[in-house]
Amino acid sequence: MKGNRSAGFIVYFYAALSSMAISAEQPNMVVVLVDDHAYEAISAYESHLKDYAQTPTIDRLFHEGMRFDNMTVPNSICSPSRAAILTGQFSHVNGVLRLNGRINEDSPQYPAELQKLGYQTFLVGKWHLENSPKGYDKHMTVKGQGAYFDPQLSGSEGSWKREGYSTDVYTDIALDWLESRDRKKPFLLSLQFKAPHHDYGHAERYNNLLAGVTIPEPPTLYEDVRREDSNLKKLFIRDSAFHMLHSGRRSYYERHQNDQVPDAMGQHDAKSDRDRIRAAYQHQIHKYIRCIRGNDDNLKRVLGSLEAQGILDDTVVIYTSDQGYWLGQHGLYDKRLILESSVRTPFLIRYPRMIMPASVNADLTINIDVAPTLLELAGAEIPPTMQGRSLVPLLKGEPVPPNWRTSQLYTYWGGTPKHYGVRDKRFTYVESDLFSAELFDRKLDPQQQHNVAGNLEYATVLRDMKAELRKQIENCGIGVEELPGANVEADRKVIAGQRAAKGGRGVGEGKEATKTAGESGKERVGTSRE
Repeated sequence: MKGNRSAGFIVYFYAALSSMAISAEQPNMVVVLVDDHAYEAISAYESHLKDYAQTPTIDRLFHEGMRFDNMTVPNSICSPSRAAILTGQFSHVNGVLRLNGRINEDSPQYPAELQKLGYQTFLVGKWHLENSPKGYDKHMTVKGQGAYFDPQLSGSEGSWKREGYSTDVYTDIALDWLESRDRKKPFLLSLQFKAPHHDYGHAERYNNLLAGVTIPEPPTLYEDVRREDSNLKKLFIRDSAFHMLHSGRRSYYERHQNDQVPDAMGQHDAKSDRDRIRAAYQHQIHKYIRCIRGNDDNLKRVLGSLEAQGILDDTVVIYTSDQGYWLGQHGLYDKRLILESSVRTPFLIRYPRMIMPASVNADLTINIDVAPTLLELAGAEIPPTMQGRSLVPLLKGEPVPPNWRTSQLYTYWGGTPKHYGVRDKRFTYVESDLFSAELFDRKLDPQQQHNVAGNLEYATVLRDMKAELRKQIENCGIGVEELPGANVEADRKVIAGQRAAKGGRGVGEGKEATKTAGESGKERVGTSRE
């Protein structure tokens, strides 16, 4: 059996090389960008959930392409991360620091660059930026998050209200466009699902998926963040709603304890904190897995359409999320912090003209690398103001270039605690104006339960990581006074500028008003409206 697999691989590989040699045409591109899909909930990532959060079609992109294991986001919240993907720039450069931001007019956007090359471009689904989509011949998007059911779309084609489950509806629209496009031109299809964003709405056909099954818990589900040595975590749960039970605002348990069948909270001892956390997690993970099944099934429809048209192998297919997501790690849900599961995002890509099947990349990559990668694949010139690096050498299996980044910069302006830091292959280092620097050793403490910044044996590491952070800050062109929380007056100016650009409305005003650290001693993080 092993020999047959090896022989099959060799045939596949040489067929791919042959196709690559005879095809110099620009590849088509399908970018499936979803919301809050944790890499642990993709079975190809081999986590504790691999036998439960099964995603056979997303896995196919890995089995026939490449999986990235160290892809992070520079700002783990929806609008800034989406802007980073589009522009290839960090948040302080593209202008989108928080939710509902507006991309600066002088920032490049990869769809516009592809459009200049003659690509047909189409966008459907979630957008969540104040700008109108740029570089798309046609686009139909929902306002803000949109609804899980019967979504209302608007854009270049007018205004549509479509009945059905949003992931199905967006895919229906995408498939219609794939069928009707000009088949003589290369294309970019941006298909952007709301799922699996909280509250993890799923189609009725998944009501009984894993019903009655106890799903494995993450090792840190019962971690007592309130009594730990990390002020990053303590401040986060104090002023947010994102703990299973111990949030400063309505916890997950409080928000969902009265949910009804098929997603009702299971039986539990309401007097036991541990049992309430257990029940909350089982509620979350069941509903979440039902939701992601819709993503996988609809990706299957897209791949089926490409295969039916005979263009699957001529098409770069990407599946990624705008950030990672906590599925009970540290007792949390949501994202926002520099810690793993929040900052790491899944990234899977299939393009057999270039990528060997079942490839795994562990280099330090950031989602600002997506735009320059797609542009190089299309043969476009990469705008010099893009700060990301093309992943094409990595896709080819070449060694990482000698001047590749040595760490990944992270900045978060969106709420308490504002913070910034760097992540390298072993350590995560974070600074804030609200607490002393923290350091996590992911090799010895992969669950990031212990802040070791105060341990004498880490003094040299602490010094080196601080120097690395300063190097990355300088390299990306962010002034010290611009860092999250470092200068309240600068923060106010950014907010005022975004209000002016939007005709007087504040960032997220009405749904998630923004306060600076100087305006409120207990800044409130928004709820799940992101």
